[in-house]
Amino acid sequence: MNGKKTEFEVAFNHDGFGILADLAGTGMTEEDAAKVLVEPLVMAGVSLIDWCILTTGQHNCRTRHERGFAGDGQGRAIDRAIGRVVSHYNAQPHDLLDIVVARGHSAGLRVFGNIRLNHGALNTERLLSCPGRNARNKKDFRDPVFHAYLCELVEDVLAKGVDGITLDFERKAPFFPEEAPMEERRQSCLAFLRRVRSLTPQPIIVRVCYQRNKGEPQGQAPAQWLAEGLVDMVVPATHNHEPDAMDWFPQDIVDAATESLRPCAVCPQIWPTSDPWNNGNNRRHKPADVRRRVNNLRAMRADGAYFFNFLPQEMLAVFPSIAKV
Repeated sequence: MNGKKTEFEVAFNHDGFGILADLAGTGMTEEDAAKVLVEPLVMAGVSLIDWCILTTGQHNCRTRHERGFAGDGQGRAIDRAIGRVVSHYNAQPHDLLDIVVARGHSAGLRVFGNIRLNHGALNTERLLSCPGRNARNKKDFRDPVFHAYLCELVEDVLAKGVDGITLDFERKAPFFPEEAPMEERRQSCLAFLRRVRSLTPQPIIVRVCYQRNKGEPQGQAPAQWLAEGLVDMVVPATHNHEPDAMDWFPQDIVDAATESLRPCAVCPQIWPTSDPWNNGNNRRHKPADVRRRVNNLRAMRADGAYFFNFLPQEMLAVFPSIAKV
């Protein structure tokens, strides 16, 4: 977009959650972490690792709030294994994000710090909350105290030397009480984004819903954010973990990006899965579906593709051909 992008971006949203359990059976050295978390993506031809710090209230790296993921919430064996891994690396000179940044940079990859804006165990704090998905309370995103907490996470991640920040407005999307006026929802997200923009000159990515009728009730106004020059990349995505049909294109967001006050890329989400969805839609994507989707995005002049989490291993095998198409 804006005449500055010369290569097709291949970004990968990565929190390591499932594969962190594999590290529990190793010596948990820096080399082990690099081998599991970074090297497969280097070999796959990924150009940007978007490292998610796990959840708002449980982190897989050190922050000032000491909310390391302990793995003792749901009682599953995989959670306990991951908790041991996170605790181990958080006690070392270099935690998991430090290692991903250093090894990613040494391999020529950019690494962003991704913050999920409204998902985590923070309900013991004196923050405004409202009913949310999975019968849990979510933070009311109008709460300035919650904004301050999120900005502290942004500062801590930036201090680790990341190349930029991702604000995920869609992964367990910000929630508002049903009675919250639409204008208050929009203004709260706008104020938060302006605040983060003031914290750093580094690039900012926003992941938003590609469907306006679903994004706007969550306070999302990407056209306005672009008009103000607040973001450097937009990742249009499906809403709140809805299955990805991989047959859509966010032309309105692409058009808005061409008018942005700062160069802004548009990299639509691709969320392939080889397994049935829990909600019964039973969507299955094959590697050929991924190649076809990437080719379609290229033909429509997208700046890249942003692969969302839970990517099956067989999909990684097609990445080198995707990067070179």
